[in-house]
Amino acid sequence: MFKFFWGKGAHQSAERLKIQKELFQFQKTAQHGFPSKPTSLAWDPVLRLLCMGTRTGALKIFGAPGVEFYGQLPKDKIICSLHFVPGHGRVIVVCEDNSLQLWDISTDGSPALKCVHSQSLEGKLKKISACCIESSGEHLLIGTENGNIYIMDLVKLEMTDSVIYLDVVMQNVTEDFKVNPGAVECVSEQPNSADHILIGYTRGLLVLWNRKTLSAVQTFVASQQLESVSWHPNGKKFVSAHNDGSYMVWTLGQEETDMFVKKEPNTISHYGPDPCKAITKILWSNTDECGIFVFGGGMPRLAYGDRYTLSVVKGEKTHATYDFTSKVIDFCLISDVTTGQAEALVVLAEEELIVIDLISPGWPTFSLPYLASLHCSAVTAQTVVTVTSELYDKIKANPQGMTPSSKVSTRPWPINGGISFSEQVDQPSHRILLLTGHEDGSVRFWDASTASLFQISKFSTSSCFSSDDLDCTAESDEREIDEDEWPPFRKIGVFDPYSDDPRLAVKKLCLCPVTGLLTVAGTAGQVVVAELFEMQSEKEVPIVLVNIVSDRDNFVWKGHDKLVVRKGLLSFKPGFQPTSVLQLHPPAAATALALNAEWSVLAVGTAHGLTLYDITVKKEVVAKCTLNPNDVSGTGEQPMSRRKSFKKSLRESFRRLRKGRSQHSNAINNAGPSIAAEVRPVERQIEARNVMLDDGMGSMVRCLLLVKTYVISQSSNATATLWAGTNSGAIYVFSLNIQTGNRRHVEPVNAQLAKEIQLKHRAPVVSINIIDASYAAIGESFENSGIKSTSESCPPHRVVISSEEQFKVFTLPNLRPYGKYKLTAYTGCKVRRVAVVPFTARSDPSYKENCLVCLSNQGDFHILSLPELRRQMNAQAIRKEDIHATSTVVLTNQGEAFYMLSSSELQRVALSARNSLQLKCKVIGMKNTQAPVESSSQAVIKICTSKEEKQEVVMETEFSDVSVISNTSNPNEDRENDKNICNNEINNSTIVSVEPETSFGDMTVDSVKDHIVLSLDECRITEVASETRIEQVKTEVSSVISLHETSNISNVISIEESYSITPDETKVNVHLESEMEKNRMVSQECTVSDSHGTLDVTVTKDSTELLAEENVETSK
Repeated sequence: MFKFFWGKGAHQSAERLKIQKELFQFQKTAQHGFPSKPTSLAWDPVLRLLCMGTRTGALKIFGAPGVEFYGQLPKDKIICSLHFVPGHGRVIVVCEDNSLQLWDISTDGSPALKCVHSQSLEGKLKKISACCIESSGEHLLIGTENGNIYIMDLVKLEMTDSVIYLDVVMQNVTEDFKVNPGAVECVSEQPNSADHILIGYTRGLLVLWNRKTLSAVQTFVASQQLESVSWHPNGKKFVSAHNDGSYMVWTLGQEETDMFVKKEPNTISHYGPDPCKAITKILWSNTDECGIFVFGGGMPRLAYGDRYTLSVVKGEKTHATYDFTSKVIDFCLISDVTTGQAEALVVLAEEELIVIDLISPGWPTFSLPYLASLHCSAVTAQTVVTVTSELYDKIKANPQGMTPSSKVSTRPWPINGGISFSEQVDQPSHRILLLTGHEDGSVRFWDASTASLFQISKFSTSSCFSSDDLDCTAESDEREIDEDEWPPFRKIGVFDPYSDDPRLAVKKLCLCPVTGLLTVAGTAGQVVVAELFEMQSEKEVPIVLVNIVSDRDNFVWKGHDKLVVRKGLLSFKPGFQPTSVLQLHPPAAATALALNAEWSVLAVGTAHGLTLYDITVKKEVVAKCTLNPNDVSGTGEQPMSRRKSFKKSLRESFRRLRKGRSQHSNAINNAGPSIAAEVRPVERQIEARNVMLDDGMGSMVRCLLLVKTYVISQSSNATATLWAGTNSGAIYVFSLNIQTGNRRHVEPVNAQLAKEIQLKHRAPVVSINIIDASYAAIGESFENSGIKSTSESCPPHRVVISSEEQFKVFTLPNLRPYGKYKLTAYTGCKVRRVAVVPFTARSDPSYKENCLVCLSNQGDFHILSLPELRRQMNAQAIRKEDIHATSTVVLTNQGEAFYMLSSSELQRVALSARNSLQLKCKVIGMKNTQAPVESSSQAVIKICTSKEEKQEVVMETEFSDVSVISNTSNPNEDRENDKNICNNEINNSTIVSVEPETSFGDMTVDSVKDHIVLSLDECRITEVASETRIEQVKTEVSSVISLHETSNISNVISIEESYSITPDETKVNVHLESEMEKNRMVSQECTVSDSHGTLDVTVTKDSTELLAEENVETSK
């Protein structure tokens, strides 16, 4: 009756709770990839930091690799623009709702950004249109659509009374321009002259305004609508960009007669005379030879109006028009600290970030150490593999398919602010690789060992196949730049929104972490086997055809055709090279894939069945069709669905719940409290699925496993086996006969069906895991370095079968039920991902536990012990509405998980308390704009000249482990502050500002009893230890006083003891009073902290001696 309460982990003792906190801890650690929907960019030239904002309110600051800071605005906040306060570690965020927010970089080493102030401008006339921060960082100039400029004090964090009104500015403007100039388009401070600001209005009026005299120094009138302005670094010239695709260079007048410049200079339009689009933004900077202009837009409307371009013009000869595949959002120039010359151009596009080297010849691009474009082609599959260091070096040494080295800059990364203290996950001899499969048939390899995710290699399966689109793409590789072409376009960026053939899309990936054997399964039933080679080669790729539904004569395939494999000799570059192609019929998408590099076999499953392939002899071993004989439609294109019988069972369960509650209350009222414990909890009734009424997708193979275990009852030796689970709850176990040594190449692999299991509830089988006597997962020795090989495991073995609704453990080889956990019946959620993960204690590396980690469709992680399946921890990680994120979760053997936050960004989550990637970084050299706050640890000395005035001395003096503090301080407050500091450190270790919902079992009466008994035992030990500690303090204090008191002074020591149940509150007060010269004494309180409690000591000494001691301390 109490099986649910006592058998599934509801009762947790105090000791067990401590162990759980040592093993498990949920944290959102890092984010990889490119932020979704970016809106703005900002650059701090002093601290060398880059800030990005998005439409979802995400705020991110990047510096040197590993230096990252995150902040999140409320959901209804859309970031419009960002402005750094140079050198202060602050950023101003302008939101779409006409509000301003001030965010500070954390100084405690955590990657957190803190919002310190929020300001909203009310009224439609105060709509923010432009902002400018003073070079001193003290004020923010806010231009509005009504033409007024408001000023905000960034030190006091309040709006000032000073306003630059449009009417006042217009009084100083020439009579020829007395119309309304429109909104403030830009505000820019003049270099080398902080009192002058350049105000630009929409209709073309520009005014150089003196903030001291409140008058216009010079006025400039342009005939075209103004879009952007930029100063020359010397402050004597500026350039203005306009909506007709032209820009003008203005020179400031040197004489008094040149106050008003009525004649506009010659317009410059590089892509005229045809009508051109507006130049949205322009920048002007210095280089080693001449000035350089960077502007966005300005292309001819008819010919190239649909292109996303950015033009860079240096002098009269150097001109490049960069052609992007996504919209250009913003860009900025990075100047060298010493010379002030432009060294790099940072371009924020809608789908990627590009940094161009402006110093190296040819202007190559930098290799991104972070903000990688994961979705350069849409991500369709992903997996995480822990590889050996040797294999990692081989993959990195052959960066196949990446940008040629001639087009990659060799200069150091220019965004290098801050210092990173982050370390990689606890894997000294291994590296973590993230493999992503894409829509174009490519596989990209990413180094995920640290907080900075960067690409190390690429393998493309499209080179094995031929079609009209693929042939055109292959011929049009990197083409040379035509110097005679105008505009001089240069293709740039890696984002490719177009797919040559949707059948190339990768569905499943497997990589051997030792040998580097790679298998890639695609959408059209193709499986490419590739190996790592260090030399270029020419060879023909063999193809093996396998018909899965050969025994179904009346089967008709209504889907897409298979891909055509290239024939003849093919040339392959060093790196991953295909060795064979397995083509399945029907050419349906692969739904499961398993690889064993030691046996040189792979298994692949589809919606129609499965097959086993021998990689060595390139031959089919066995093919099993899982189709129902009554279902031979063969469409295979509908998404997976199930009969909605769960709705009926859920409705009935609610009825039973209401009935049970009424019976529960009546039983309590009639029989008393003793009967209440006998009421059994209501479980959801899960009905069995009827195969005849299924929609035809019950034949889909959901999981595959190649492992050596015990399946034959009469044999005491382990057998090589293949396990397969389907969507209808059927499990097939094949025994394999694999030869070793030289006979492996002669005799083929044999397979026969050994066992067939059918789950009663017919729920889809999500995962199959084999565990040994230590409950560690047993797998192929080369497939994953975190899983034990069969030779290292010890019997007895057990199999953990995870369906969508429950977990079941069976003994091997007899398949006797050992235990089960009904997840759907208890919680109402369904299983999506399962893995057996070893967890290591945080403080003791020798203590490990193997647990079952499960992700449900509600977005929460469940950790269950093995083999009892007791609940250890629940953590809510993903919103249940985010189906895309839930479907992309990948679990690792380090107790981590990866899932897609969006189509371009990856979230990293830690479930292990030990293997958690902690982001620790700090920015050095930030200026503090706030008033300094005196901390309790600082020594403050206030000495009065008059003897009658009270003297206050607060200092730190160490006598052994004794520290002196002020009488005004409260020890209880100090303890609370220490606790708050610890809590803040824990909270700041995660990116999210709100702690996730994490639970370690349920608190019961027995767990409370265990906690009280444990506390009382500790108190008895502490009481004895405290008595010994009191005698030690007497001796220490006596020795201290003997150094400062003469022999004729008598001391009186009084001891007060107070004990509490909590050992941390044990307190001993020792008071020392000198009977002589009490009128010249200053009472001070000493605190002695040790592992047994806190001892408060009050010492009285001569004030002159204290002052002398303080002078000695300050001189030191």
